[in-house]
Amino acid sequence: MTLVRALGVLWLSLAATAASAESVLYRGIFGEPQSLSPNRSGLASEIAIVHDLFVGLAEYDIDGRVAPGLAESWQVSADGLTWTFKLRPGLKWSDGQPLTADDFVFGFRRAVTPATAAALADRLFMLRNAKAIASGTAKPAELGVAAPSPRELVLQLEYPAPRLPNLLLGGIGFPTPQHAVKRWGDAWTRPGRMVSNGAYMLAERRTGESIRLVRNPHFHAADQVRIDTVIYRPSDSVDAQVNLFRTGAIHINRNPGFPPNRKALLEKELGKAVRVSPYPMFIFLRFNLRRDPFKDAAVRRALALAIEPDKIARRVLRSGEQPAYHLVPPMISGYAPPSSPFGQGTAASRLATARQLLAKAGYDNRRPLRFTLRYASGWARETCVAIAAMWSQVGVRVELLNSEAKSLIADVRRGDFDVYYDGALFDEPEAFLDLLQAEGPSNTGGYRSSRYEAALLAAKREPDAERRNALLRAAEAIALADVPIMPLVYSVSRTLVAPKVRGWRPNPMDMQLSRYLSLEP
Repeated sequence: MTLVRALGVLWLSLAATAASAESVLYRGIFGEPQSLSPNRSGLASEIAIVHDLFVGLAEYDIDGRVAPGLAESWQVSADGLTWTFKLRPGLKWSDGQPLTADDFVFGFRRAVTPATAAALADRLFMLRNAKAIASGTAKPAELGVAAPSPRELVLQLEYPAPRLPNLLLGGIGFPTPQHAVKRWGDAWTRPGRMVSNGAYMLAERRTGESIRLVRNPHFHAADQVRIDTVIYRPSDSVDAQVNLFRTGAIHINRNPGFPPNRKALLEKELGKAVRVSPYPMFIFLRFNLRRDPFKDAAVRRALALAIEPDKIARRVLRSGEQPAYHLVPPMISGYAPPSSPFGQGTAASRLATARQLLAKAGYDNRRPLRFTLRYASGWARETCVAIAAMWSQVGVRVELLNSEAKSLIADVRRGDFDVYYDGALFDEPEAFLDLLQAEGPSNTGGYRSSRYEAALLAAKREPDAERRNALLRAAEAIALADVPIMPLVYSVSRTLVAPKVRGWRPNPMDMQLSRYLSLEP
């Protein structure tokens, strides 16, 4: 073999090795994402993907803290009602088109427009006229958002929002590529059409199989991204996800990465790959207040008193969950909850009160209260079975119905349910209380209380942090007494992480963006 030929063979070998060295991260997610549009996303299965594809004014850093995103800086007026954001220079969409403040204006207007049906539109209700637009009584052009220049975005608020950047961290606060939406309409999120601005862009989607993302060369921090390709593998079975992790088919099985009651067994098998950490995830039951007998607050209170969150946390879940007796998780800093009517007295006294309340409403062993409890995840079944057993002690007969997540969400939005198992994750106390806001899309149970609305609005309009929290506590106390939802537990993040993954670290919001991760060679 000549020297030239030998060098040629060596070069081809090195080139092949370099090509095969492309870093590919495989991530498991529970459930098939319904939408990858920032305006319409909101499911747990969509959160990580949308944050890989898009970036807002602020973003999560490697530790899950709020950091400047597309906005390099911002200023707030003395009355807290006007926020002015200065965008980074030279921002581009993944197709190379300039990204300007107008894309935020377009995105915000689209998010609160009723036709968009944004699941988290109420997260923008602090913007002037947003609530009126969402209810159809004002036009999108009247929204309190303007772009005086390509790099300047001005937000006018209805009331002070001291932590506005936090509230805009979800997909609902991301920009939207108006040139793509205007060309493709709702089909703009398909591969080959989607335009994004995050660390990655959508390359391929196979429903039920995989979602492939590749690096976005126009991302504002592209030089810091180490993973070339991220492939998400969805599944409606947590056990199936665990098996994929066992075989090495996925590197990360995102929360809920495994059934809570299997923590000890998996730790023996997988060791440090099992990651459990606290975060503000609130698990609860939602009553349908549009239906009998749940229109009756006494019935709802009886059902709540019969449930023992402490037993659910310690005996059923067994992976570090805490019993919930409030709407706002205790790990939310700077907020002290009001006293709760739940968890008081002995279990026997609570059951006795529950029986009395049901008897007054006309229910007993001869005429038992019957309804359906719905859930959409296999690992939630044991919790729902335990709840049904607790309710049976007061003569309640419950049918458990496990539905595909997509089907349950559709039924819930139509109001077609009795009671369902739900959860919420935020980092602001008012965001949890917005779950019961009368005109908000998150209020799927149809709760209506003028006292609650007044207290919540007063809290939002109060600029002083201490008085604001006091008003939030007053609102929460009203909701706890009315029992439109029943707190169960404050969850934990349960994730499986392969040893070869570098950069993964627990954080309060359980946000481990792919852009911060790398793979051991």
